[in-house]
Amino acid sequence: MIYDTRNRNKVSKLADNTKLLTLKLYQYCIDNSIQILIYETIRTIEQQKLNVAKGVSQTMKSYHLVGQALDWVLVDSNGNALWNAYKTPNADKVINYAKKLGFESGRDWGWDSPHLQYEYKGYGTDTFGKIIENGDELTMSQYTELKKMITELQTDNINLKKQLTNKLDNQSVREPLECHSEDWKWFKANGITDGSNPQDYLTREQVSTMLHRMDQFNTKKFSK
Repeated sequence: MIYDTRNRNKVSKLADNTKLLTLKLYQYCIDNSIQILIYETIRTIEQQKLNVAKGVSQTMKSYHLVGQALDWVLVDSNGNALWNAYKTPNADKVINYAKKLGFESGRDWGWDSPHLQYEYKGYGTDTFGKIIENGDELTMSQYTELKKMITELQTDNINLKKQLTNKLDNQSVREPLECHSEDWKWFKANGITDGSNPQDYLTREQVSTMLHRMDQFNTKKFSK
């Protein structure tokens, strides 16, 4: 992403829950190779007053003031803003995914296409420095640590699976148990199995081969 550092810096200033959803939206853009610039998120009261005076904004109850809004624009491969591209397929993808996450789009209002805002539980209800996870209130640092722990556990689980698979692949071949020894010898003698790995698991393709060989054995036996 051309403006990755700038985008992430802007997103970091949003309120907690709005920030989490914006990061999901931003990752969607990355995954789909859609270049965007998030050029504004939180806004000061002084800036909002100037915007209203200039006619750029229409209200002092802007969702930018409470960290629940962002303004964005598509950019080309050189980083140039595409201000007339809010009705293109890529813009549709960004806006539709944002709405799926719960954002409202200013494009639907017909006059503020760059604007996305998140209602959460109402104007000014989102928090700074804490989030609600499964009904429990966590600080952002606690949430970050929790996500880190989950990621580490998932990584450990993957590594354990790899170790187990490797151990099974490299274990020495075990002979069949005594109670199965005669049957196993019969299977080998009549070509039903090649005799390898007597205590290993069977795949479906191995089962089909053994059943086919059994059928061939029975056909030969009863045709005599």
